[in-house]
Amino acid sequence: EDCLSDALHQALTKRFVDRRTSILLKKLKDKETLVAEVNEFGVVMIEGERIGSLDGFKFRQDKTSSSEEDKALRQAAVLALQPHIVLSSEKIYLAADSEFDICDQGEIAWNGCKVGKLQKGSNRLKPLIEVFIDEEISVDIRLKISKRLQLLIDRKISTIFEKLLNMSNDQDLTGSAKGLAYRLVENLGIITRESVYDEVKKLAQDDRAKLRKHGVRFGQFTIFFPILLKPAATNLRLVLSSLYLDFKFFFSPPLPGLVTIPSLSNAPANYYRDCGYRLCGDRAIRIDMLERLADLLRNKNSRQGFEADSEMLSITGTSLVQFVKLLYDFLFQIHPKQLL
Repeated sequence: EDCLSDALHQALTKRFVDRRTSILLKKLKDKETLVAEVNEFGVVMIEGERIGSLDGFKFRQDKTSSSEEDKALRQAAVLALQPHIVLSSEKIYLAADSEFDICDQGEIAWNGCKVGKLQKGSNRLKPLIEVFIDEEISVDIRLKISKRLQLLIDRKISTIFEKLLNMSNDQDLTGSAKGLAYRLVENLGIITRESVYDEVKKLAQDDRAKLRKHGVRFGQFTIFFPILLKPAATNLRLVLSSLYLDFKFFFSPPLPGLVTIPSLSNAPANYYRDCGYRLCGDRAIRIDMLERLADLLRNKNSRQGFEADSEMLSITGTSLVQFVKLLYDFLFQIHPKQLL
């Protein structure tokens, strides 16, 4: 009975597909004007018959019984969808930036539909755009959508990384200050202090003051822009960095508001820095909280031990047991001489 039911279902489906196909192909052969309708779920209907779905500017065709029919129906669908595509391209071109989202994997969504993705450019702050659009769509429409998406990402980068870009264009920065500014731009606003130890050592107080005016904070362990630890900047930095490093898979950022997070077994080395964290053993702590903790520990005797207080636990967002482990790993990793 099950086999008979399956066979009957397949036969009815084939009859429906064949009927739908024959109707549309006849109209196409007679050169009748076909009008496509797209509902709110992206389902494409022509002459009352479903033929596929439209995801952004990509048409996904339902299967027919032969490749020749597939090809003919696709031509009919693309032709019938042309007015809808033109109208959508006008809407996306005039859309506000708030209507777009940049996903964790670098894809760009417009009103829930993925319409393109970021591509590696000349540097981290200059990504390019790949548009998700069918080959049959005209070049003019493709260029219009590409131009709009490029404007979107360029404007988002210039807004979120405004202070970083202003610093890079400051002609008053020279010598070591200019070199450090370059390193900060290259790493999207966060670098470990030990990685630029020589540059920092050569900085005159006047040069430090110039960099501080741009928003740079000289922490004990990290040199960074505090404003670039906000979720929007963190998300975009992680995408841009992963894109530039040719990662096939982009790791998602930690949830906003977490001051410490468990370490990931397979995260790339730059992941924690780009997220604004410092890895310490099996946990990572946000770099601004690490600096606050360092200020509290500055007058403590780490050799003989000290009593952790509620402020320390609050800063790290840990239990007492987790705090002891975090602090030990932190001292061992960053200050191994203190354990000798």
